[in-house]
Amino acid sequence: MKSFFKNLEHNIEQAVKKDMKKILKETGSEKIYAVALVTDSDCITLYLAVNTYEFLEKHDKEYSIDMDLSEEDIKNLKEGSASLTQWLPDEWGYSDDDNSELAKISELLYENSESDEYDDEEYEENQKLFFETVTSAFKHLIEEKVFGEYSEKITYFISMSDDDRAEEIENNSAKLLNSPNIYETFLNRYIL
Repeated sequence: MKSFFKNLEHNIEQAVKKDMKKILKETGSEKIYAVALVTDSDCITLYLAVNTYEFLEKHDKEYSIDMDLSEEDIKNLKEGSASLTQWLPDEWGYSDDDNSELAKISELLYENSESDEYDDEEYEENQKLFFETVTSAFKHLIEEKVFGEYSEKITYFISMSDDDRAEEIENNSAKLLNSPNIYETFLNRYIL
């Protein structure tokens, strides 16, 4: 099991490097503010989500049209002091696609999960190794400035879609992946 995760770390790093080159071309001159690696509750999928300030502003305007917001909330949205989608990777503008290198990693994760029947203890150990592996790979990618020239100003975190543990995972990973100032800002994030 540990050898699978050792190889997985290297594979994630290589996949993100390739997928991020494509995303950086798509974002062009837009300024990236957040990058997340997102998994599911069984840790058998992994995708890269990236957002820019420009996409956020446009998307929040479109998203808010159908919502019943107070005048203060609308004012905060216009001023940029609040957001509807800022920290929701599912709502972000850029991601790897179905044919990406990370999609191949998801196939490996799924195959690995199918190859063994886990008891509760093994399941927990598998998830622990998964998060350690993804965090370590993410750290190396940040150090290599894979996410662009302003990588030290970007907020990084790991997220889990459709799971009650998402906020805890996001907060814990943000603490490990970011400077104390960025982490504190992330902890105090405001979503309408």
